[in-house]
Amino acid sequence: MTSGKIAALVLGLALDGATTSAQSFDNSADGNLFGDYFVREVMLSNVDQNTSAVGRARSIAGTITFDGQGNYSFSGTLMDSSAGQTSTITGQIGTYDLAANGLCAIADLIDNTQTDFGATGLVRTAGLPSIVASATEGPQKNIFVAIPAGSSITTASLQGTYKFAFIDFLEGNASLLRDGYFTLTTAGDGNFGNVSVTGAMANLGSMNTTQTLANVTYNITNEEGSGTITFPPLPSLSTLVTGQKDFFISADGSIILAGEPSGFDLMIGIPALTGVAANSLYQGTYFTAGLENDASQVASGQNGIDAFSGSIFSLGQGTSVAHRRLATFDNSTIDYTYAPAPYNLTSDGTFNDGLILGMFGDGGQAFLEVGTGTFYSLTPGLGAEYTGSNPFLDPLKVWNAANLAPITNAVAPGEFVSLFGSGLCSVTEGAPSLPLPTTLGNVQVSVNGVFAPISYVSPNQINILVPYEISGGYATFQVSSGLGLSNAVTLYERDTASGVFTSTAGGFAPGVGPAAALHADFSPVTQSDPARVGETLQLYVTGLGAVNPAVADGAAALVKPLSLVVADIGVFVDGQNATVTFKGLAPGFAGLYQVNFVVPSGVSSGQLVGLSVSTPDALTNEAKLYIQ
Repeated sequence: MTSGKIAALVLGLALDGATTSAQSFDNSADGNLFGDYFVREVMLSNVDQNTSAVGRARSIAGTITFDGQGNYSFSGTLMDSSAGQTSTITGQIGTYDLAANGLCAIADLIDNTQTDFGATGLVRTAGLPSIVASATEGPQKNIFVAIPAGSSITTASLQGTYKFAFIDFLEGNASLLRDGYFTLTTAGDGNFGNVSVTGAMANLGSMNTTQTLANVTYNITNEEGSGTITFPPLPSLSTLVTGQKDFFISADGSIILAGEPSGFDLMIGIPALTGVAANSLYQGTYFTAGLENDASQVASGQNGIDAFSGSIFSLGQGTSVAHRRLATFDNSTIDYTYAPAPYNLTSDGTFNDGLILGMFGDGGQAFLEVGTGTFYSLTPGLGAEYTGSNPFLDPLKVWNAANLAPITNAVAPGEFVSLFGSGLCSVTEGAPSLPLPTTLGNVQVSVNGVFAPISYVSPNQINILVPYEISGGYATFQVSSGLGLSNAVTLYERDTASGVFTSTAGGFAPGVGPAAALHADFSPVTQSDPARVGETLQLYVTGLGAVNPAVADGAAALVKPLSLVVADIGVFVDGQNATVTFKGLAPGFAGLYQVNFVVPSGVSSGQLVGLSVSTPDALTNEAKLYIQ
């Protein structure tokens, strides 16, 4: 191989720059979750793997009390479509874990054999954080939202304008699904007045429609911030929103939850934007969870229900990178990293990509996304931000070095990872040769207690290779230098966490530009020298996991024998399945994976098209490929 050309293409694109014991979920921040929280959860069970029909729907609403030590109790109401009526729950107990970076695991309120994985957000403001989560590792599809209860909240104290989004599996039936959005404004007098609701109803052809609902009222009956909101009692099969809902307000008024006690709906409200929005409003990390259904084939009994938890990171420049721990209708769960459609916020803080309508709240601290037409979806996004004393490893910024997949994405053995922070060390230095050292510039990085090979160190960024020895489902990172020992950050660990190296030339954001791919003569695939149908390309990635024969941490891969990736690898170009002819470590490099594939027929010509790489537990599709 022409190693100099590969190094120039790939290593230049990367951000400049013993046996381990199994880790457990980080619960070091359990004390940050305490007191009374209002909660609303909608869960779909017994989902048919062929049609995605819902066999059982359940919802729950009430108060969950966290003790700050990993335990909770819950009291409220449960609606079960199997029983056909609500029941009262009192003093139900469970456990939770809250990590220092906001990731959390909570025993599910409806099915305590399942765990809701998610995160706490809205920590940019004082007070307790809110929670969004989903039981992605079980067969159920659900969304769980909890908000801190307040005190001395009255009907008169609720004032201002809120943007709402909702999803409703009416009667627990995917064929009666509806979603939409609306705005509520009150002066604290118990009235919202006439409300214009826009959305779609699966039983009425999923056409986007707007309905005006007259004389919507509310009443706060509990000083912690709960009560009722009443919409006109109109025919439910032809109305987007109708009847009386439970109504919950967070302690600081930043989130409102609502839902029908005997229904399977979830409404979420956030304070409306004040002032004029710009793209810079959408900046930083947001934790997300969602419940969705592709109802484009609902007339023939076909649905596509999924649920997820995850995160999105945006630099405020029109592009973002997202991760979902995605549980699909056929019960498979993968780590899915992708680049959402480029956004351009309107003056009121909304965006629309034709499939999703997004709405930002005041200050950009939260957003709501809701589906349009035949795509039904509800996704809340809660902003998160952390600070700390130096040496500080940012709990939200331990990322795949190729695609910058945000914090909820797992890491894999052998993956290049970039760690960001402040005051991490006092030098800037790159590794001079292979094998990569485990000490560079007096800096060491431990992963589950094993020192990682380091390729680059600086005060604000360190690049490492995750040791092949790590296992156990979690990976804890910590930096040591002459400036001291940083805080520890724990992430999920899985067998693979694929990320494609990309170029930022031409103004592309890191992780979402043209892929680091070479023609057979080792020249790069570019706009002026695009890929051609039928030719074999060399693609450079990270995070493909174990290889055989194994290679020592940080050592250069050999030509003989070649170290081949153990996991199955798939490549898709413009949605077309490509034939993979090689998958392994690039000879002469440490931690750099190479995948050779044949450009398939059927791809769009003369365009920059999508490029996806799949493994049994991960899918990434941020990268692009120029096609002749």
